[in-house]
Amino acid sequence: MSQTPYGFGPARFRAARNAVGATVPHIARTAQVSERAVSLYLAGARIPRPGVLVLLAQAVGVNPADLCTVERETLRHLQIFTGRSRAQMGRQLGMSEATYRELENTGALGRLAGSWYSPREGRWLAWEEWAAAKFATTPDRLAADEDNTRAGYQAERERRWQQLSEDDPAFEARVEGLVRLGRALRDR
Repeated sequence: MSQTPYGFGPARFRAARNAVGATVPHIARTAQVSERAVSLYLAGARIPRPGVLVLLAQAVGVNPADLCTVERETLRHLQIFTGRSRAQMGRQLGMSEATYRELENTGALGRLAGSWYSPREGRWLAWEEWAAAKFATTPDRLAADEDNTRAGYQAERERRWQQLSEDDPAFEARVEGLVRLGRALRDR
Protein backbone atom coordinates (compact mmCIF):
# COMPACT_ATOMS: atom_id res chain seq x y z
CA MET A 1 0.00 0.00 0.00
CA SER A 2 1.26 3.47 -0.83
CA GLN A 3 2.12 5.87 1.93
CA THR A 4 0.67 9.36 1.93
CA PRO A 5 1.86 12.63 3.40
CA TYR A 6 -1.62 14.09 3.53
CA GLY A 7 -3.75 11.47 5.30
CA PHE A 8 -6.11 10.16 2.62
CA GLY A 9 -8.80 8.16 4.42
CA PRO A 10 -10.39 5.34 2.43
CA ALA A 11 -13.17 5.07 5.04
CA ARG A 12 -13.98 8.76 4.55
CA PHE A 13 -14.01 8.26 0.79
CA ARG A 14 -16.37 5.28 1.13
CA ALA A 15 -18.66 7.24 3.46
CA ALA A 16 -18.80 10.22 1.08
CA ARG A 17 -19.50 7.90 -1.84
CA ASN A 18 -22.29 6.14 0.05
CA ALA A 19 -23.80 9.46 1.17
CA VAL A 20 -24.37 10.55 -2.42
CA GLY A 21 -24.83 7.10 -3.94
CA ALA A 22 -22.05 7.61 -6.47
CA THR A 23 -21.13 4.58 -8.55
CA VAL A 24 -17.58 3.49 -9.26
CA PRO A 25 -18.01 4.19 -13.01
CA HIS A 26 -19.30 7.71 -12.27
CA ILE A 27 -16.39 8.45 -9.93
CA ALA A 28 -13.91 7.03 -12.45
CA ARG A 29 -15.26 9.23 -15.26
CA THR A 30 -15.31 12.35 -13.08
CA ALA A 31 -11.84 11.74 -11.65
CA GLN A 32 -10.41 10.68 -15.03
CA VAL A 33 -9.03 7.42 -13.64
CA SER A 34 -9.86 3.77 -14.22
CA GLU A 35 -12.60 1.96 -12.35
CA ARG A 36 -9.90 -0.32 -10.95
CA ALA A 37 -8.07 2.71 -9.52
CA VAL A 38 -11.28 3.90 -7.83
CA SER A 39 -11.79 0.42 -6.37
CA LEU A 40 -8.24 0.44 -5.04
CA TYR A 41 -8.77 3.89 -3.47
CA LEU A 42 -12.00 2.67 -1.85
CA ALA A 43 -10.23 -0.41 -0.50
CA GLY A 44 -7.28 1.59 0.80
CA ALA A 45 -4.86 -0.34 -1.39
CA ARG A 46 -3.79 2.79 -3.29
CA ILE A 47 -3.51 6.45 -2.37
CA PRO A 48 -4.55 9.04 -4.97
CA ARG A 49 -2.12 11.69 -6.18
CA PRO A 50 -3.11 15.19 -5.01
CA GLY A 51 -4.58 16.16 -8.40
CA VAL A 52 -6.70 13.01 -8.40
CA LEU A 53 -7.75 13.63 -4.79
CA VAL A 54 -9.38 16.90 -5.88
CA LEU A 55 -11.28 15.12 -8.68
CA LEU A 56 -12.39 12.29 -6.38
CA ALA A 57 -13.72 14.87 -3.93
CA GLN A 58 -15.64 16.59 -6.74
CA ALA A 59 -17.09 13.24 -7.81
CA VAL A 60 -18.59 12.65 -4.37
CA GLY A 61 -19.46 16.30 -3.66
CA VAL A 62 -17.06 17.09 -0.82
CA ASN A 63 -13.90 19.13 -0.28
CA PRO A 64 -10.57 17.28 -0.66
CA ALA A 65 -9.86 17.83 3.06
CA ASP A 66 -13.05 15.90 3.87
CA LEU A 67 -11.45 12.77 2.40
CA CYS A 68 -8.42 13.05 4.67
CA THR A 69 -7.62 12.48 8.31
CA VAL A 70 -5.06 15.01 9.45
CA GLU A 71 -4.07 15.59 13.06
CA ARG A 72 -2.35 18.94 12.47
CA GLU A 73 -3.07 20.51 9.11
CA THR A 74 -0.10 22.38 7.63
CA LEU A 75 0.64 24.46 4.56
CA ARG A 76 1.63 21.22 2.78
CA HIS A 77 -1.89 19.90 3.31
CA LEU A 78 -3.46 23.09 1.96
CA GLN A 79 -1.29 22.86 -1.15
CA ILE A 80 -2.27 19.23 -1.70
CA PHE A 81 -5.96 20.01 -1.18
CA THR A 82 -5.78 22.50 -4.06
CA GLY A 83 -4.50 19.73 -6.35
CA ARG A 84 -1.51 21.85 -7.31
CA SER A 85 2.13 20.86 -7.36
CA ARG A 86 4.65 22.87 -5.36
CA ALA A 87 5.78 24.60 -8.54
CA GLN A 88 2.20 25.50 -9.45
CA MET A 89 1.49 26.76 -5.93
CA GLY A 90 4.65 28.85 -6.00
CA ARG A 91 3.56 30.42 -9.29
CA GLN A 92 0.09 31.12 -7.85
CA LEU A 93 1.74 32.96 -4.98
CA GLY A 94 4.24 34.80 -7.20
CA MET A 95 7.34 33.00 -5.90
CA SER A 96 9.77 30.38 -7.12
CA GLU A 97 9.25 26.72 -6.31
CA ALA A 98 12.30 26.81 -4.03
CA THR A 99 10.94 29.80 -2.11
CA TYR A 100 7.54 28.16 -1.83
CA ARG A 101 9.13 24.90 -0.65
CA GLU A 102 10.91 26.82 2.12
CA LEU A 103 7.61 28.43 3.15
CA GLU A 104 5.82 25.08 3.09
CA ASN A 105 8.53 23.31 5.10
CA THR A 106 9.25 25.97 7.73
CA GLY A 107 6.26 28.30 7.80
CA ALA A 108 8.67 31.23 7.49
CA LEU A 109 6.94 33.78 5.29
CA GLY A 110 9.99 35.70 4.15
CA ARG A 111 9.79 38.90 2.19
CA LEU A 112 8.02 37.39 -0.83
CA ALA A 113 5.06 36.37 1.28
CA GLY A 114 4.18 39.74 2.70
CA SER A 115 1.47 42.28 2.21
CA TRP A 116 0.22 43.13 -1.25
CA TYR A 117 -1.44 46.28 -2.52
CA SER A 118 -4.89 45.80 -4.02
CA PRO A 119 -5.74 48.63 -6.39
CA ARG A 120 -9.32 47.34 -6.56
CA GLU A 121 -9.73 47.69 -2.78
CA GLY A 122 -7.40 50.69 -2.50
CA ARG A 123 -5.51 49.22 0.43
CA TRP A 124 -2.72 46.88 1.47
CA LEU A 125 -3.79 43.30 2.14
CA ALA A 126 -2.02 41.14 4.70
CA TRP A 127 -0.55 37.82 3.51
CA GLU A 128 -3.40 35.79 5.00
CA GLU A 129 -5.98 37.97 3.24
CA TRP A 130 -4.67 37.65 -0.29
CA ALA A 131 -3.01 34.22 -0.10
CA ALA A 132 -6.02 32.45 1.44
CA ALA A 133 -7.82 32.55 -1.91
CA LYS A 134 -4.82 30.92 -3.62
CA PHE A 135 -5.04 28.06 -1.09
CA ALA A 136 -8.85 27.95 -1.44
CA THR A 137 -9.30 28.52 2.29
CA THR A 138 -10.01 31.22 4.83
CA PRO A 139 -7.44 33.65 6.27
CA ASP A 140 -7.93 32.14 9.75
CA ARG A 141 -7.34 28.60 8.52
CA LEU A 142 -4.27 29.73 6.57
CA ALA A 143 -2.86 31.44 9.69
CA ALA A 144 -3.53 28.33 11.81
CA ASP A 145 -1.83 26.10 9.24
CA GLU A 146 1.17 28.45 9.14
CA ASP A 147 1.40 28.14 12.93
CA ASN A 148 1.17 24.34 12.69
CA THR A 149 3.87 24.32 10.01
CA ARG A 150 6.20 26.46 12.14
CA ALA A 151 5.53 24.36 15.25
CA GLY A 152 6.20 21.13 13.34
CA TYR A 153 9.42 22.52 11.89
CA GLN A 154 10.62 23.68 15.31
CA ALA A 155 9.76 20.33 16.90
CA GLU A 156 11.68 18.49 14.17
CA ARG A 157 14.71 20.76 14.64
CA GLU A 158 14.66 20.12 18.39
CA ARG A 159 14.30 16.36 17.81
CA ARG A 160 17.30 16.38 15.45
CA TRP A 161 19.36 18.46 17.89
CA GLN A 162 18.51 16.03 20.69
CA GLN A 163 19.47 13.09 18.46
CA LEU A 164 22.81 14.70 17.59
CA SER A 165 23.48 15.34 21.28
CA GLU A 166 22.67 11.74 22.18
CA ASP A 167 24.70 10.27 19.32
CA ASP A 168 27.81 12.36 20.02
CA PRO A 169 28.55 13.35 23.63
CA ALA A 170 31.08 15.97 22.49
CA PHE A 171 28.57 17.63 20.13
CA GLU A 172 27.31 20.29 22.54
CA ALA A 173 30.85 21.12 23.66
CA ARG A 174 31.89 21.67 20.02
CA VAL A 175 28.85 23.87 19.41
CA GLU A 176 29.61 25.91 22.53
CA GLY A 177 33.19 26.31 21.31
CA LEU A 178 31.93 27.62 17.97
CA VAL A 179 29.57 30.04 19.74
CA ARG A 180 32.49 31.38 21.85
CA LEU A 181 34.64 31.72 18.72
CA GLY A 182 31.83 33.60 16.94
CA ARG A 183 31.41 35.98 19.85
CA ALA A 184 35.16 36.61 20.01
CA LEU A 185 35.30 37.38 16.29
CA ARG A 186 32.27 39.65 16.54
CA ASP A 187 33.70 41.58 19.50
CA ARG A 188 37.00 42.34 17.79
